Amino acid sequence: MEELWKIIKGTTHLVEAFGEPTELSYKDRMHPKVSKAEIEVFKALSASGLTTGMVTQKTIVLKSTAPDFCWPSKRKAVYLDGLQAHSGDKQQERDMEICELMEDQGWDVLRIPYEPPLTEKNLQEVLATIKRFLNLDEE
Repeated sequence: MEELWKIIKGTTHLVEAFGEPTELSYKDRMHPKVSKAEIEVFKALSASGLTTGMVTQKTIVLKSTAPDFCWPSKRKAVYLDGLQAHSGDKQQERDMEICELMEDQGWDVLRIPYEPPLTEKNLQEVLATIKRFLNLDEE
């Protein structure tokens, strides 16, 4: 086991599982935790009937990105950007680069900044913004 540990120790992200180092999957490293806001928006999208054809956490290989919500047949992707993680200059530069790379691949990208926790009023605003982005009339 020590030989295996030496081989993988410096090459990937490891976590402890049952006292042994275990490699995290690529997807776990990309987007390991779903935010509370993402769950609330997903529930609202579902209740509004907007999840048909949508996938969540779809990995799009450009520069390691996984949109929070994605409609592949429409080539539309949505990111919820919590200000606690997306307000720094370096992160904003990375976010802009990801948008440009996706747009070059024919995707429409919507980034929605928000201040956690997501209130009911904010949730409704997010949902309305996503509906407009998807070109759906308000019903």
